Amino acid sequence: MKDRLESFGGRGSTLVFAHANGYPPGAYRQLLEPLTARCEVIGYRHSPLWQGAAATPAPARANWRQFARDLAQTLEQRGGEPVWMMGHSLGAVVSMLAAVGKPQLFRGLILLDPVFLPSRQALAMAMTPEKVMRRIPLVRKTLLRPSRFSDRQAAFAFHRGKRPFARMSDEALWDYVHAGTRPGADGIELAWSPAWEAAVYSSVPLVWPRLLRLKLPTLGLRGEESDILSAAALQRWGRLQPGAQLETCPGGHLFPLEHPADTAARVARFIAGQGG
Repeated sequence: MKDRLESFGGRGSTLVFAHANGYPPGAYRQLLEPLTARCEVIGYRHSPLWQGAAATPAPARANWRQFARDLAQTLEQRGGEPVWMMGHSLGAVVSMLAAVGKPQLFRGLILLDPVFLPSRQALAMAMTPEKVMRRIPLVRKTLLRPSRFSDRQAAFAFHRGKRPFARMSDEALWDYVHAGTRPGADGIELAWSPAWEAAVYSSVPLVWPRLLRLKLPTLGLRGEESDILSAAALQRWGRLQPGAQLETCPGGHLFPLEHPADTAARVARFIAGQGG
């Protein structure tokens, strides 16, 4: 269990956080630490970060439903009262899938810019041959992404110049570098490999029918400039889960890392409003 769960401290009701594709829980330190004033905060690592995972080659397509089963199994093994479950991007979808399958494990959900793609797009991805998927620009660029660096300063300098990290503070980027790298040959390497990152991008599931079965208290947050969860998708979500509290936040898809204090305040207000 130590390779799956990471404690951030705190006391009170338990809040478990599932991270995005390629961003281990420690990358979200500035989001998670303020929440320890209200909750016991625990980060959950998806299976590519478990011990021994590096020795297993990444598949062409990741299985998001297996990620959800892994999360539910981990919470069952941990025991205790139902938890508040928060997830970002991949982690938000995995949290939702786990909650639909095992609702008794959860008090409620906080879903941060979940990957709720249009039905046609999700189905088209599922039907696209693996060889073709690898030529899609996002997947191709990911597979070509450097994964080894001489040291953490070199990793920081490389990522500081990349568009996805442009609106993150230096402190947040250093959190990502420290959490997202490990010792490797002749320096350090990314803990979540580009091959796994590409496998996740290649296999986004269709989620909409499952939202009809989701009855737990839910907070959904969308980055107003997100290129993943569109404004239209947020409206569709509201129609399928009318009891959910849905809000739009400053920032893009990575708003929990770009605006951690604002995100934490919204999450804390929601939990407090639910009696948590």
